[in-house]
This record gives sequence, structure tokens and C-alpha cells, in this order.
Amino acid sequence: MGSPPDDRTAAARGILPEVELVARARAGEVWAFGVLYERHYDRVLGYLYRQTLRVATAEELTSDTFYAALRGLGRFRGEAPFGLWLYRIATNQLRMNRRARRRHPEPEPLDLRAEESGRVRFSREPGREDPGAAREQAERFARVRRAIGRLGESYQDVLVLRYFEGLNNDQVAQVLGRRVGTVKSLVHRGLSQLRAALDDGDATGT
Repeated sequence: MGSPPDDRTAAARGILPEVELVARARAGEVWAFGVLYERHYDRVLGYLYRQTLRVATAEELTSDTFYAALRGLGRFRGEAPFGLWLYRIATNQLRMNRRARRRHPEPEPLDLRAEESGRVRFSREPGREDPGAAREQAERFARVRRAIGRLGESYQDVLVLRYFEGLNNDQVAQVLGRRVGTVKSLVHRGLSQLRAALDDGDATGT
């Protein structure tokens, strides 16, 4: 069930292709799943943080995502890249969390300055701005994200994946298990509703 040290070193350096890592992980080579975990952890955590704006929730959902991925690895057939498959699992974990919060609402502050700790980022790319500019960007992001949070669940997921995660319509469709045409329609209607939500927020000062 192990792997020669040279293969582990190659994987750690990013030499082994992901499809091979997945195959080895499915065969029970735990080290291979560990490399996949390291490669994708920050991206999954960032996605879930940008969805929830809560570090603790994002970290918990990220752990749940990788646990579910490990348990379900035998069902992964490679129709979509492994990273998109993780997005799908993460989105399912997020939806279950939303339902639980609706049934048992608990106040939890938004971590609007969590980026300053270096643990998570509002943006997918490292910022080059000074701290003041980074905080201003974070506040703008939080304003938009709060407005998105007032939309329906389908619109939220499509807009975050499309614009905050940088996926194209085909990739969003793979993550959400929808037709590309449906995704395009959701994006169009979602942007229209988002503009209205932002205008309403400006009018009410929220």
C-alpha cells in the first residue's frame, strides 16, 4: 500500500500528474490523498470562507469536505477534474450547513478582517496592496457578499463560483450538476437581482 520514496518526492514537488495521484489514492495509498489534500486545501478553504465569511465555519466545512472526498473516492470517475469534484462536495456541505442554520439559528459574527491573520483570503490571488487598501477591498467584498446572501441559494452558488472562484460556465455546470444553459440563465437573473440588492443596501445603509 506504500510508495517508493522517489515517487513521494516527485508528488510533493508537483511532478506526478493529478490523475495518477487520484488513482493511487483510490488504490489505498494514503500518502497520495495527502498530497491532493495539500494541493487543494487552501482553495477549498478560501471558497468556503468566501461563501460564509466565517473562519470557524469555513474550516469545519473544509474538514467535512475532505473527509467526504476520502470516503467517496471510490465513486470518483474522473468525468470532471478532481478540483471541480471537491467544489461539488464543498457546495453540498455548505448547503447542509445552511439548512442546519435555518433550523437552529445561532448568532455568529462575520469575520470581515480575518484576511489580516493570513489564514484565509477574500480574493483568490495574493494581494499586493498596502494594509489599508486591502481592508478597503475586504469591506467592498463583504458588502457584495452580504447582498448575494440575500438571494436564493441557486443564485448564490452560481455567482460565487462564477465570479469569486473564477470558474467558467461549463465548470460551474459540472460543479452544480446543471446544464450550461441553466447556469447562464441563473447568472443573468442572479446579476440582475444582485444589482437590485446592492441598490437597496445603499438606500438603507447596509
